[in-house]
Amino acid sequence: MKNTTILALCLLLFSSAKAQQNNLPQLRLALFADGFDAPMDIANCGDSRLFVAERLGKIWILDSSGSKLPEPFLDITDKVFTVYPNQYDERGLLGIAFHPSYPDSPYIYVNYIGHDSNSHVSRFTVNPNNPNKAMSHSQYMLLTVQQPKGPEYVNHKAGCLKFGPDGYLYGTFGDGGSAGDPLNNAQNPRILLGKMFRIDVNKPSDDNTKRYSVPSDNPFVNVPQFKDEIWATGLRNPWRFSFDKETGALWLPDVGQDKWEEINLVAANSKGGKNFGWSCYEGNHNYKVNGCDYNGLPYTFPIVEYAHSNVNCASITGGYVYRGSRFSKMQGKYFYCDYCTGKFSTVVRSNQTWLNLFLLQSTESAFATFGEATDGELYVADNVEGIIYHLVDSSDVEKIATPVTTAENIHLKLYPNPNHGSFTVDFVALANETYHISIENISGRVLATGQRTAVKGNNRWVFNNRLDKGIYVLHIQNSRGTLATVKEKFIVD
Repeated sequence: MKNTTILALCLLLFSSAKAQQNNLPQLRLALFADGFDAPMDIANCGDSRLFVAERLGKIWILDSSGSKLPEPFLDITDKVFTVYPNQYDERGLLGIAFHPSYPDSPYIYVNYIGHDSNSHVSRFTVNPNNPNKAMSHSQYMLLTVQQPKGPEYVNHKAGCLKFGPDGYLYGTFGDGGSAGDPLNNAQNPRILLGKMFRIDVNKPSDDNTKRYSVPSDNPFVNVPQFKDEIWATGLRNPWRFSFDKETGALWLPDVGQDKWEEINLVAANSKGGKNFGWSCYEGNHNYKVNGCDYNGLPYTFPIVEYAHSNVNCASITGGYVYRGSRFSKMQGKYFYCDYCTGKFSTVVRSNQTWLNLFLLQSTESAFATFGEATDGELYVADNVEGIIYHLVDSSDVEKIATPVTTAENIHLKLYPNPNHGSFTVDFVALANETYHISIENISGRVLATGQRTAVKGNNRWVFNNRLDKGIYVLHIQNSRGTLATVKEKFIVD
């Protein structure tokens, strides 16, 4: 009976997945804007503009056509601390959000690491005489969170900011870094590391000790040992979350340790107070088998998880539920990607089952963030190349305003991967010509350059390089510049 039930369940899931596949978009990346230096976040303020935050501390404006204004909207490079380029250090300007009543409340909120290596959430005011300029001297510090110090604690800062449908500011902090949460920060109810917080930025606390107040219905208000600001606990590195603009549901992915990436979903009517399990659990799987310092809250497990691939690198970049009007097959689906593998996927519900469906393997493999425009269209930022793409359904060709990048149409195979710096590339060239070659680390630093001659059709190139352990990107560009740059990620172990 048990085997029959399992078989029936598998057949049901297969049938549901098959039906969903028939209604999936042909996801593609359309070039929207370029010329950025490590873009980390994308936001809108309620009009046609998009705002792109760079890790080093500048925020730029894109108009509706993708043109970047010549001067930054805000420059706080003097306040932001970062080690760049560096593929392991995650400090810098990490998240931005506009007040939901903008421009009546002319504020932008930022989450960044300061020169004290701590996390800071602060507010800046837009110049009343120039809507394309925020005043860098107008900083109004709301919240400072102490981060652990030391070279092993330079990652897991999270830093996402979003205003919820209730008008309150939500934000995330990672567990503070290192591997396995050695300080047990995510389960510690006395601190904000490894948590999502929720605050009211419209008024200070009643005793005027804080420049914000805590909503009275926060789940841990007046609960002994818990900080009032906490909305959820048990998070490792909740890098990017979002609210569904139609339903108000909270989509909350969490970057895993070394085996599992997860996506959590919180209903719009939730009262908060969930414990997502880290570091007792990684996804649905026990992580600390013995000695888990559990904070007493029942665990909430993800609706979707996926395992790390054989390249032993995965890092989920959370996205949005598409609520635009251009692409009907994208409507109501949650889209996300993976920073390491370059895979784009969607999460949809079929009956009572959540399905995680793969859509696109992009040669671009360093997508750090998604962004949502006021009209519901979705954008994604390549952190290494500094490019913003519009996420489109190529089956609706007439609705695509910008050309789809052709890089994914060029055939390239790099092997073995991982390797020790020596690898082979099988490359199909479209013409007899010379190609420019470069190798960059994941932070964009060029480590090697050269040229290779190709004949039309199949080519095999052998590379031997002295490279440290890490993640790298191979770039191939024809000398005439008529093709999109072909890129392939590889790992040196």
